Amino acid sequence: MKQRLLIWWGQLAQREQRLLLICIPVLALGMFYWLIWQPLHQARQQNSQALQLVQQQLAALQQAKPILLQAGNELQRTGGSLAQIVSNSARTFNIRVSRMQPQGEQLQLVLEDIAYEQLLPWLHQLHYQNGVRLVQVDLAATDKSGMVRVRRMVIE
Repeated sequence: MKQRLLIWWGQLAQREQRLLLICIPVLALGMFYWLIWQPLHQARQQNSQALQLVQQQLAALQQAKPILLQAGNELQRTGGSLAQIVSNSARTFNIRVSRMQPQGEQLQLVLEDIAYEQLLPWLHQLHYQNGVRLVQVDLAATDKSGMVRVRRMVIE
């Protein structure tokens, strides 16, 4: 193979030999640039831009993290269906529910007379620990001081 190449080289005119001596390095340099350097450089730039975008997204999420965690804690419902949550928590707070009526995603409740100081912690626990939202409440005063009658309470 080497001899064939030398014979072929010897058969070329001196002008063609000089032309090849100039063209071969230029072609090799061009191939190196277009096949190796340029794709690597372009990939590096794309990766750099992608990294910057991800860093910006991370910074935005870190800023929003407290808000998202707070919203997630407030809306997280644990303990099964809405009726089960209300039953379990009412039992824990020693609250008697006289009527419980589902209305789609909401639940309508009627409670027996209850101390106002007992009602507030129960509603707080329902909202912040179970993700239950109070939609509407109809309270009435009773003959006993500090006691209220919950005529209608709608939660979701």
